[in-house]
Amino acid sequence: MSLDRPDIIVAIDFGTSYTGVAWARPQRRDALQSPIQILNNWPGVSNKNEQKVPTCLVYNEDGSLSSWGFLCEDDDDSAKGRYEFFKIYLDQDTFEEARLKGTKNLPESVEHAQKLSIDFLRQIYNHSKSTVELHTGISRQGWRNLKVEFIFSVPTTWRTQGIINVFKKCIALAGFGMEGSNHSAKVELTESEAAAVGTIKSSVVAFQSGDIFMSVDAGGGTTDLAVMEVKEAREPFPSLSQISQVDGVGIGATLIDRAFVSYINTRLGKYPELINQLPPNCGERLAKGDKFKTTKHKFGEKVYQSHCYKMTLEGAAFHLNHAAAGIEEGKVVISWEEMQDLFDPHVEGTLRKIREQLDWVQKQGNCSSINYLILSGGLGSSKYVRDRLQIELTINPHACARQIKIIQASNPQLVVVKGLLQDRLQSLDSNTAPVIVSRIARASYGILCKHKYNPLIHLNDTIKKDPYDGEKYAINQIEWIIKKGDCVSTNAPITQSFTQRLKAGDTNRMWDSHVVISDRDPQRLPQNIREEGVNMLCVVRSNLTGINHEDMVGMRKAKRFLFKGAKFYQCMFEMHAIVAPAEIRFELWFAGQKFSGNHEPIQINWDNEGVKVGAHVGVHELAV
Repeated sequence: MSLDRPDIIVAIDFGTSYTGVAWARPQRRDALQSPIQILNNWPGVSNKNEQKVPTCLVYNEDGSLSSWGFLCEDDDDSAKGRYEFFKIYLDQDTFEEARLKGTKNLPESVEHAQKLSIDFLRQIYNHSKSTVELHTGISRQGWRNLKVEFIFSVPTTWRTQGIINVFKKCIALAGFGMEGSNHSAKVELTESEAAAVGTIKSSVVAFQSGDIFMSVDAGGGTTDLAVMEVKEAREPFPSLSQISQVDGVGIGATLIDRAFVSYINTRLGKYPELINQLPPNCGERLAKGDKFKTTKHKFGEKVYQSHCYKMTLEGAAFHLNHAAAGIEEGKVVISWEEMQDLFDPHVEGTLRKIREQLDWVQKQGNCSSINYLILSGGLGSSKYVRDRLQIELTINPHACARQIKIIQASNPQLVVVKGLLQDRLQSLDSNTAPVIVSRIARASYGILCKHKYNPLIHLNDTIKKDPYDGEKYAINQIEWIIKKGDCVSTNAPITQSFTQRLKAGDTNRMWDSHVVISDRDPQRLPQNIREEGVNMLCVVRSNLTGINHEDMVGMRKAKRFLFKGAKFYQCMFEMHAIVAPAEIRFELWFAGQKFSGNHEPIQINWDNEGVKVGAHVGVHELAV
């Protein structure tokens, strides 16, 4: 059993519209049997027992925080500032695209979106901490001394190291992993991966080894997709392997809300005579009302089928009628076709992304049939969405999915946060891997190195003579250690060996390794840093302070004439690269063991341009 077993694990699904939190106290003998607790005691929620909290903030005029989550519902002073959907604007491309489209209620900048995220996540941290303390009897001092892990998911639309670094900074500034010396906070899985884990661990479907399914997590602001193969179906240790790159698109329930607001405001705005008879912000008021929320959630269900839906407009006289504007006795009338028009662009956008994933699988030569498509998330819980997708994929079947069955996940809004916890709990059990045992690399990663000079190959490269062996080398060459599309094990890191030569008496123990990244197809990867299509990602400084010459290999330079070569030392070490869903992490190993010393063994300096590689993938096509 691992000595690193945490006392508490807290999983956070930081969502565009709603945020979910779950936690567990891993049992010593069988972590998989640890009960998963869902936070549902949100401030301001009364007795609704809500399992997620609105990702919302309200600020006073002086800039201080007035309320968050459910408390914002009654905090409607027009002089105050209200912010929602700010998570998606952590991404610079998304923010710029929304700004150019004239999207309302945007944060002032990406930096402002970061501040909003930090403020909200700080409330999540404080409430999660107090809830765990209350339910376990842990004192405040005891909390600091415990080994606590916080694990986060991220949208698959966050493709660059830069946005992951920004998000990790927000997490830390909000307090996660910072209060105790044994506290840590990590970005573990993409939302599509976590949904896939939650599916295999909790589904009523009797999956068999070799089954292939697509996980589609359609949430508030993004829809995340992953195609998974069931490598091992045995309980309680199932395992999954990615067979396509995880992908996403800017489609979600929140954008339906925005489209509804825009439609209502446009429709009612055509009639100036209504200005004095209607409350301000009619569209926003209706979208926040229970009637619209229920209509959206139940749309497509037979028992809720109706040719029109009447929504009370608070603030309007109950006897107000206007046939042209569709107002009857103070209620706004929405036809079934109008509701359908709100949903269909998102269904069609999701369908396009599903077919793109199926095309990718087919292109890779994988002709195995995809058996199931599992829907989760807020939009994924819609019966209308489920039925439309099933009809479209049945009428126009894909070669890789001729008999595909579309199933909605049980408790679809919690599948991501549960999947995060279930994956970690499985990995804690002795000799047991996490649920996802391999994933497809979304970019290529390489390390700058030197190659022995070949005049036929290194035509215009910089050539240097090695002072130790006297050979000529072409420098700034690239050794590609991971190529885009590679199947990368989640259990075994990519290992790169290094040898540094030192003169006798040289006390330097710090060396830099330059890591590069490319989004090009593997067949067209550059061979040196001067070529197009490659960017510096980061400089990894390995610090082996504390290693003595006795721990190295003694060597001598080549003889010159009758003179004995000078003595030097070779220090051999390894850098382990761990490819996570949307980032890359590094470890330093020496003499077969992870090196720590009494200092930080790895220091990473990220390149401002390299961390942007992988962006501009057209994921926000429906942002309004």
